[in-house]
Amino acid sequence: MIKKVFFCNCGANLIGTDRLKDIEAYLKQMEHPYVVISDLCGCAIERKEETYDLFLAADEALIVACYPRGVRLLLENCGIDYQNRKISYLNFRELNNQQIFGSVASFFSEVSINQVVSKIGYGSTWPSWYPVIDYSRCTACGQCADFCLFGVYEKTKNKVVVVNPKGCKNNCPACARICPQIAIVFPKYEHSGAIAGSETIDEMAEQKRQNLDIDAILGSNIYKALEMRKAKRQSIIRNTAMQQAINERAQALAEKSDN
Repeated sequence: MIKKVFFCNCGANLIGTDRLKDIEAYLKQMEHPYVVISDLCGCAIERKEETYDLFLAADEALIVACYPRGVRLLLENCGIDYQNRKISYLNFRELNNQQIFGSVASFFSEVSINQVVSKIGYGSTWPSWYPVIDYSRCTACGQCADFCLFGVYEKTKNKVVVVNPKGCKNNCPACARICPQIAIVFPKYEHSGAIAGSETIDEMAEQKRQNLDIDAILGSNIYKALEMRKAKRQSIIRNTAMQQAINERAQALAEKSDN
């Protein structure tokens, strides 16, 4: 049996660089197989196939990262069937390093394997801030798609999907704040709670929070506000397409004159 620890060296520095360095140093001295993922959020988009292959190569995985709900959604985005694989999670947001070290030692207690270290990164300046959708809660109402001005979502009859993660505005979780089913997670959200991927969801507290957020973001007439944002988004898309066409025409004319 191949057991591996997968450690997300979080690109958002949610727990600080010193703690991250200490965790990696501990994994190195353990002399057991582990994988350092420079940023799971980024790799789930930029290095999807490589991330999938690394997880597929392990019979049993222990993931040291942030909230398990968010991590599972990222794995799902890579095509990893986490429900039918033996995967456990350590949340470095809620556990201290000593607790993590103890759990890692227990994970390897019954095996003795030569250390194999793998590293994967995506080598980009993109902050990999984007939403993932919890389809166990999503009802495909499409409010997120109507609200977002940046074309992050695509709404079909039966499903809403994230089609343009790089279009998401960095550190903006507003669509998650208005989601009626609390189905949108931003794994890099710096605060705790459902938006960050916490599995413990206080439905009543979230409903109160959402009502306040909707009033602040959209006002009293939600549907009118969403229609206005939808029209604005369409206008932005049209203007962007028009500008692209103008640029391409200018380039074609320039190339023609050169010839």
